[in-house]
Amino acid sequence: MQQWGFTSIDIFAFVFFLVCWFSYFWVVNASRLKKLTITYHMNEMRRQWMVNLVQRDLKMVDALIQNGLQHGVLFFASTSILIVGALLAGLGATDKAIDMLVGLPFASETTRVVWEVKVLLIMFIFVFSFFKFAWSYRQFNYVLIMLGAAPSDVQKSDKLAVAYAYRMADMHALAAQHFSMGLMSYFFALAAFAWFLNAWVFIVATIWVTCVLYRRAFASKFARMLKTPLSDYESPKS
Repeated sequence: MQQWGFTSIDIFAFVFFLVCWFSYFWVVNASRLKKLTITYHMNEMRRQWMVNLVQRDLKMVDALIQNGLQHGVLFFASTSILIVGALLAGLGATDKAIDMLVGLPFASETTRVVWEVKVLLIMFIFVFSFFKFAWSYRQFNYVLIMLGAAPSDVQKSDKLAVAYAYRMADMHALAAQHFSMGLMSYFFALAAFAWFLNAWVFIVATIWVTCVLYRRAFASKFARMLKTPLSDYESPKS
């Protein structure tokens, strides 16, 4: 790797980046701590939403809510493709980019190979995010079809109707998880951009992004309000 221009600290920073990314995903989605996340509590809200949905005769409001969610997913999917195109164009201007980078403070010396590998890494992240957004959008379409096929005006005692609502909620949560993974990729892509300066800035940016995501998942003000029981809830002072 050193003959290409990468140092040992570059290799460490890249591995550290991957470990932080995968560790964060595991903690939020697969560990026992996931029950403390904002996502877990929002999934409970999804179940309540779908139970209410099957008890309603008219579902126009539910369809509008779902359409709004899908538009957000489509926006990020389109943005990911535009970013990938911009990065491809950047590969064609490698020499100019390297000359510009040399003039920046704290920028380490770089070679053409190093620059292109870093650009390809960020490009891969946005391609990955595009696939997540596209699959999320398709899953939300499936949920919309299930919404149209949902039973109407039923009682909570109807076990089959409630089971159908729970299944819709779980599928909706799965689509939302893929959307969150795509969005999480954006945050880690921002950290990867710091690698263009030097590996140490890359490490600091990775730690910063991981801490920001962790706080938003476990300790944000929104999460605290969502976790507070309604019986104990007091509206926060502005």
